[in-house]
Amino acid sequence: MLPFARVGERGPLLVMLHWLGGDSSSWTAVSHVLSQRGMRCAALDLPGFGRAANTAGYSVAAMADAVVETVRSLRFDGNEPWLLAGHSMGGKVAAVVARRALDGEGGLDRLHGLLLMSASPPGPEPMGENKRSEMLASLGESTGKNAEDRARAKKFVESNTGKLAIPPMLLEQAIDAVLRMSRTAFRAWMEHGSNEDWRDRVGVLDLPSLVFAGTEDAALGPGSQREHTLPHLPRATTVVLKAAGHLLPLERPGIVAEYVTQFVTDIGLQLPVLQSAPGSAFAGLIASERTSPETRRVMEARLTGAQDWNATSAFFTAAEFRTLRALVGRVVPEAGWDVAASLDAQLAEARGDGWRFADLPPDGDAWRCGLASLDAGAGRAHGVEFAALFPDQQDGLLQEACAGELGRGILGTIGVGNSAEAFSAEAMQQWFEDVRARCAQTYVADPRGMERVGFTGFADDMGFTQVQLGQREDFER
Repeated sequence: MLPFARVGERGPLLVMLHWLGGDSSSWTAVSHVLSQRGMRCAALDLPGFGRAANTAGYSVAAMADAVVETVRSLRFDGNEPWLLAGHSMGGKVAAVVARRALDGEGGLDRLHGLLLMSASPPGPEPMGENKRSEMLASLGESTGKNAEDRARAKKFVESNTGKLAIPPMLLEQAIDAVLRMSRTAFRAWMEHGSNEDWRDRVGVLDLPSLVFAGTEDAALGPGSQREHTLPHLPRATTVVLKAAGHLLPLERPGIVAEYVTQFVTDIGLQLPVLQSAPGSAFAGLIASERTSPETRRVMEARLTGAQDWNATSAFFTAAEFRTLRALVGRVVPEAGWDVAASLDAQLAEARGDGWRFADLPPDGDAWRCGLASLDAGAGRAHGVEFAALFPDQQDGLLQEACAGELGRGILGTIGVGNSAEAFSAEAMQQWFEDVRARCAQTYVADPRGMERVGFTGFADDMGFTQVQLGQREDFER
């Protein structure tokens, strides 16, 4: 069985296979987001890489055999739904494993979907011999000098990255993974595995699939996926990530997780809310005589109406909803349920508090304009949409909005381009103030939010007697 890194305790199982030179750590950022959304993620170390660096078996068939054995051990009862993701080298292996699952091989039943990212295709990988020779000369053997090996590994990672640099911590993590790999395994893939032809054996994979490609990936970008991968996937949806290179789980973890979440919803799998109710003590307080029947009814309704991660947008477009989720994720990070979907429902039903800044349009229009303004600001600063940024980059833009420094830009000011429809800096500052208030209200109005912040003021049907600073009622202890 292969080593693996697993996060998440409930929900559908997603098995993840890494790129050439990577290991299970390549998926860490994506796994973190998905596990918070009700998925169990298991990222494997393929033979020759990561903690399996000393494991032999570098052919595609041998790798597929090892993955199948591991998948069988990861599934609780052999009857739960699961999905398979493959990045680069892992994409070719994933296609072979998917074929075996669709052929009815034991322990692989109920494969619900295939996720491929910058995938090496079932046929020979489209790579020129000069490029192959260059990679073998650089990483096929250790130089015997740690500094030189690290410099070469860094160059390899950076050459596979698009226009938006990977944050230093993730970059070092990727470099470390390259240095851990077996050089024999690397050579075996470059000389043999990548050239293996599995087209006839893989055939047509009749299952829902999501294929990612980066516009800056010269070898396995959108054109290559259309020509070499999509013919095997009649039910595929393609996602092209602007300015991204080959290392999509490292370069775009947030938006990759967002598309995967939507894919899981679209194919009918249920993502459970990880905390569906408050703890027993807090729930007991809600049910107690201290809470009035009407308050209890409202609290229970809020719990019932809280959105899980299967919610689809009722008000916003799909693109706007991705931006909204990214925004809410920075204002109330890791809330435990989909606060963005709750906001979407409020706007769809025109629910509000009847108050707004006089200079802003009605709520629905204001939110759409504000989200467009965020995307316009992200595009000017980084060349990509807001949801595609790393958290610290998103925070930087939001801090500008808070300070009244994020507006439509020079072109927007003179009415040129999409940013002409964006807010001015002053309007953006007002809108983001409203965003923070609405996010906070939505979060703390939920009983789980109340429990986390220690609010028990709803339980006032019998009155409060302890009113001094620092005093607490017995039921609050």
